[in-house]
Amino acid sequence: MSHKTIELKIITPGEILLREEVEGVSFPTVEGEITILPEHIPIIAAIKPGEVKIKKDGKERFFSIARGVLEVDGKSITLLTDAAERPDDIDEKRAEEARKKAKELMSEKRRGEEGYAEAVAQLERAMSRVRIAKRRKARGRSTIDSN
Repeated sequence: MSHKTIELKIITPGEILLREEVEGVSFPTVEGEITILPEHIPIIAAIKPGEVKIKKDGKERFFSIARGVLEVDGKSITLLTDAAERPDDIDEKRAEEARKKAKELMSEKRRGEEGYAEAVAQLERAMSRVRIAKRRKARGRSTIDSN
């Protein structure tokens, strides 16, 4: 029995981090989480910092991403993001330090003040990095090899 797949590309300013066929992907958009499966209708969505969940061969893998733009054309998924990290590339200690710094920055700024939204984005990304690093440690090494 063959599985339907869709091509996923995760692109940062410095590299094409991932390019492979997947069964589905969940993204954190500014409107809420969205899951893209093969033959999805075309969309463009703003992505917020958080976790990307990739399903392939019945297994799940997570990436931490910064904000970006998602484009789906029905045959492929392209995520253009400021930054993305594989689970094995996340340093849990540094991620925890970034989370603390972002919380401190948020407490210094008031809602609506310049810099507050950036502090929130930094906190969301740091929290996703910490969650992914802890999940990796609990499961052991990543289950799917990256390209």
